[in-house]
Amino acid sequence: MNKLRIRSPIHTFPLQAMVSQPFKPFINPLVSSSALHCYVQQTSRGEIVFGGGSDPYPLYNTRSTLDLKESLLAHAIEMFPFMANVKLMRQWAGITDMTPDYSPIMGKSPYDNYYLDAGWGTWGFKSTPICGKTMAELVATGKTPDLIKPFELSRFSRFQQVNEMGATAASH
Repeated sequence: MNKLRIRSPIHTFPLQAMVSQPFKPFINPLVSSSALHCYVQQTSRGEIVFGGGSDPYPLYNTRSTLDLKESLLAHAIEMFPFMANVKLMRQWAGITDMTPDYSPIMGKSPYDNYYLDAGWGTWGFKSTPICGKTMAELVATGKTPDLIKPFELSRFSRFQQVNEMGATAASH
């Protein structure tokens, strides 16, 4: 979007997760806290996956950071105090592009026949079917479907952000 001189509020952040030693099954399918911006999920092998949130600064690094690891574990222990002595087996980070309101940008651009569909953050894979349907409708008809009107780029200049910050808790 920079080459077209479209101002974008999208920034890149590492999204991190970690996995513990195996436990007997106790979570099905997952526990999420939008207040704590994290989720706890158990794999079929019994490992506990902790995830959610991101570092508070834009970064193109796929290495886990101690700050987020400590924060994420503190939140998981708040939900499940017995995990205070859990042994972590591995941790990782992946790159994700997010808008300030954690919602994608979808719709027409300032240029004819150029459409925007970006900034999905952690929602992209899960939302692909409906995204494809609504964007195809927009391209075919020239009319923005009601479902994606709240996600237009112009929402940022109008100060009408979509309130989805809590959505990042269980989204990856």
